[in-house]
Amino acid sequence: MEKIIKKEIDKLLSLLSIDTEYDIEIEGVDDMQVIKISFAGDNLGYLIGNRGRHLDSLQYIISLILRKKLPEGTNYRVVVDVGGYKEDRSKKIEEMALQKADDARILGEPIELPPMMPSDRRVVHIALQIFDDIKTESIGEGRERRVQIIPLGEKELEIKDTEEDEESEE
Repeated sequence: MEKIIKKEIDKLLSLLSIDTEYDIEIEGVDDMQVIKISFAGDNLGYLIGNRGRHLDSLQYIISLILRKKLPEGTNYRVVVDVGGYKEDRSKKIEEMALQKADDARILGEPIELPPMMPSDRRVVHIALQIFDDIKTESIGEGRERRVQIIPLGEKELEIKDTEEDEESEE
């Protein structure tokens, strides 16, 4: 599988006239393969683009190419990063989400985050799913889609606790 991926990425980089080094790491998570492609080198900002848009597009294109080249039924997800950009961005988004969750708790009302790309919204949802007193949902359409952080009141928490108690009794 790694040979196929390398061949296709080399072909794509050649078409785009990009000369850079990259690493491929394949991790099996349950029944899904996570294909991590990390580009390294100097002056690769053009691969990242404004707010990571080029990076997301590159990831999408590689995903489409691999869909045609990998055996049918292969369950995979492609993650492309350039110089640790995505990892740093995810940490910043996670920190912001935690701060906004605290704000929502203090104010006792929902807080809407600015519009985000799907990968960034996913970071927020995952970061806040560990809290019982906070709920997240995506709202809006298209480029205006954003995450709303909703503090749960005592009534919602009691209902949730009751449901969890019933499940544990079974």
